[in-house]
Amino acid sequence: MSTAHAYAATNETEHQDMEAIGAEICRLVSEISIEPAKVVNALNLLKASMLLHFAHEETLMKEANFQNFFHHRRSHNYILTELSVFISSFASGRTDTISEIWPHLKTTLDTHLIRYDEDLERFLNRRAES
Repeated sequence: MSTAHAYAATNETEHQDMEAIGAEICRLVSEISIEPAKVVNALNLLKASMLLHFAHEETLMKEANFQNFFHHRRSHNYILTELSVFISSFASGRTDTISEIWPHLKTTLDTHLIRYDEDLERFLNRRAES
């Protein structure tokens, strides 16, 4: 299996895991009576999943000499910082932040997938073809 194909398979599985956690977060925050502890647990699970995924990507990018490595990694750091601030805010009792920050974070993640992950996948595919 080529590096491009291995990345695509791992990437898809890890993205599906994060999407499932995100769906659970959406479900939890849409309940009439939000249980902050459950939301914080789900957010921490999402963060752990992201850390694993980002580590896989960054290792692959280094090995492949990916030209946009630093920009891609900067996006990872931005997402993790935003998520950490969100978790801290929510855990401290600011449950109103869920309606403010969760849509922003979801948009940031979606943008990252389109802009950065697809760029990496195209790079790896071009590399595999040559």
